[in-house]
Amino acid sequence: MLMFKITLFISALLLSLSFTACTSKAQTDVTNSNSQDVSNLLRTLIQKEKEINDLNQKLENCKNSKVKS
Repeated sequence: MLMFKITLFISALLLSLSFTACTSKAQTDVTNSNSQDVSNLLRTLIQKEKEINDLNQKLENCKNSKVKS
């Protein structure tokens, strides 16, 4: 009876450790995925801001050329 309880305890312990490892890996994967998403969004934001700045510069140049005329 004691051997059965020890075996059951060890099995439960190994199962618990296995679930903990899987959960930890899943959380790490989600965190890495979110980090990549944020990096991609920041890269896109920077690119769009550069495009807006270029358009503002062209608009300013056009405005200045009309004022001189």
